[in-house]
Amino acid sequence: MEDDFKITSQELPAAIESILFVSGDPVSVDKMADILNCSKNAVNEALKALIDRYAGNPWGGLEIRKTEDSYAIMTRPSQKKILDRMFGPRQSPPLSQASYETLAVIAYNQPCTRAQVELVRGVSSDSIISRLLDRGWIEEAGNLDAPGRPSLFKTSRKFLTEFGIESVRDLPPLELMSYQTIRDMEDSLKEAAGGEDKQISIESLMAPKKEDDEEGENDDGDA
Repeated sequence: MEDDFKITSQELPAAIESILFVSGDPVSVDKMADILNCSKNAVNEALKALIDRYAGNPWGGLEIRKTEDSYAIMTRPSQKKILDRMFGPRQSPPLSQASYETLAVIAYNQPCTRAQVELVRGVSSDSIISRLLDRGWIEEAGNLDAPGRPSLFKTSRKFLTEFGIESVRDLPPLELMSYQTIRDMEDSLKEAAGGEDKQISIESLMAPKKEDDEEGENDDGDA
């Protein structure tokens, strides 16, 4: 059955804005074009106009951010303090340095298996990978064609969105072993995001250093 839905070019930006607002999650250009029964070129042109409009408003609290081939309306990082006052402290427990180290290994070597992560880190990473899966920053990406068919892991769309990175291709080409501190990883993510503040801060999610020292981070540090 032929779809006779029509929308004018003048109506398109408002329609796209409504879709992104209601969705909450990133929406692909293909899906928007299908919903609106128009070409992807028309959607891209309207998106560009919308992005410029949001960026050109210095007093606005929202922005349109691209993640891979999808777009989402998000609050600007500058509004973080306000939203913290609204929602209170994060309920998720802070992650340790070992967790961010594991995240870095996966981000720069994806897709990779648990064994490959542990080969780089030198310690068991089972519980850390489970926590990163629970946090939604990594996800399974099929199985390696090898004996036992071990699971492969990669960073998720949530990882890109929350750290303000459009694509994993934008991660700076640094050697994994150069990550001696969490600050190195945070600085590289900030560089990948164009030098702007991220929606989420690694530092803000970490336990205070005193607590980390008391933990002693046995094995993987997250058991």
